[in-house]
Amino acid sequence: MIIIGFTGPIGHGKSTFSAALHKLEPSHVHLESSMVIAEIADTLHASLDKIPERDDIESINNWLRMLPVILLQKLQIHCTFDQLQLDVDRVARHPIEYEKLFLHIDNLAHNPKLLQQKISLENKESYRPFLQWIGGYLVRSVDSGIWYKEIIRRIKIADQKGIKLCTVGGLRYPNDANLLKKAGATIVKVYRPGHLQYDALDPTERERDNIKVDVTVVSDAGIEEVTHCAKVFMKDFEEDNLKKTYYTSHC
Repeated sequence: MIIIGFTGPIGHGKSTFSAALHKLEPSHVHLESSMVIAEIADTLHASLDKIPERDDIESINNWLRMLPVILLQKLQIHCTFDQLQLDVDRVARHPIEYEKLFLHIDNLAHNPKLLQQKISLENKESYRPFLQWIGGYLVRSVDSGIWYKEIIRRIKIADQKGIKLCTVGGLRYPNDANLLKKAGATIVKVYRPGHLQYDALDPTERERDNIKVDVTVVSDAGIEEVTHCAKVFMKDFEEDNLKKTYYTSHC
């Protein structure tokens, strides 16, 4: 199985390049930590009887109390609520670490319908603050490799089924990239020159800059050029002749 892990700023073309590879290899699977996190978030939403107040840490903790059970059921991860509960003093000292959780609670209060739909690749922008918060919080509180250990488990299942290509999107942490590399992945950064970098101040986004990549794809052209560049990339991969940098404008 070919395993490609993608990193790079939000909106710079990772999904577009990944989709181009999928067209070349119909036997593929795409995995993202955000969608594994979404499974946890969906179950947390389903357990919520009443939307907590953003400043009421006790009510937020009552909501999060289900997390150890959810993590055990979904990811076979063992942890205690003591590892996960919010500490009032820490929230007061480091409010920026919890701002995205509070933003999501505000969003739920203004739009309770967000609780009634499952998170998908199509609607995940509406849930992005919560996915980013819970993703980073469980990395710090439970296991630095929590999401990518699960992704590697799913990769192994796909490999056993004979899937030929696995793409993994949204790498943010060096440790995650290292776990994927040990599983045989090639790490590819997709970067669009001059394009706005969203969430540049977010801690999870800053961590991404420390990932050691094998290949950089400079996405400086349109869809047609990206498609051609993907063909060149795959040909070089199969011939064990990958270049360090690919420019979609002149592959």
